Amino acid sequence: MYLKDRLASGQHLIGAGIFSGSPDVIEYTTVGMDWIWWEAQHAHTDWQTLVHGVRTAYGMGIPALVRTWTHDGGTIERLLDTGAEGIIVPLVDTPEQAQDIVSRCYFPPFGERSCGAIRMERIENDLGEWNRRIMTVMMIETPEAVANAEAIARVPGVDALFVGHMDLSLRLGRKSDEYTAHANIQRELKHVVGACNKAGKAAAAVALTPEMLADRIQEGYRLLLAGFDLDHLEADYRRMRDTFKTIMENKGSQ
Repeated sequence: MYLKDRLASGQHLIGAGIFSGSPDVIEYTTVGMDWIWWEAQHAHTDWQTLVHGVRTAYGMGIPALVRTWTHDGGTIERLLDTGAEGIIVPLVDTPEQAQDIVSRCYFPPFGERSCGAIRMERIENDLGEWNRRIMTVMMIETPEAVANAEAIARVPGVDALFVGHMDLSLRLGRKSDEYTAHANIQRELKHVVGACNKAGKAAAAVALTPEMLADRIQEGYRLLLAGFDLDHLEADYRRMRDTFKTIMENKGSQ
């Protein structure tokens, strides 16, 4: 069953975020995950590394979704031509924008995507199968997008809405970090989850800790991201640094 089908059937799915641009991290750390978020909007890896990341995920049997940095249809097509099973698109404010994006993700007769990518067609040469497996996730990151959430979710071909909690907090003038942003936009988040439920689509969210994960599931999210690799690496090094500092302070007081 494709990731898209699993999500549509009501399953809860957990994914790993790759910000470092390291295929090695995918091999070493993502066994058992349902999906992978490969970051291409804010990370600075080159195109060939992106392809290697998608290839590594495919080799491990884990679907990769790529976050693009643009609504440009040609770029979205090229990202999907890597063999990625889906696209995550930032700053989608209207159903018209969502429809334009979706049209470049699906082959005719459902969309306008061009065919001809060798790697993708080696994975699966039936374009109809690609239309059945491609996922599109629209990011809700502005007050306008929150207001239009249900209409965006109802666009055929949209599978999930993911609230960009940091960007939305910023645009609402609520100072936040990755650990506090969710709590600062509760009213907007409830609206988006409700919009997804009305449209029969999935709500997506990031959860950096086990406690956050339990909360997000309780709140109605089904497509979960267990943070990015660098989030966890930073947290682990910070924990060790703080422990070291405490040990040395105690040692000095003896």
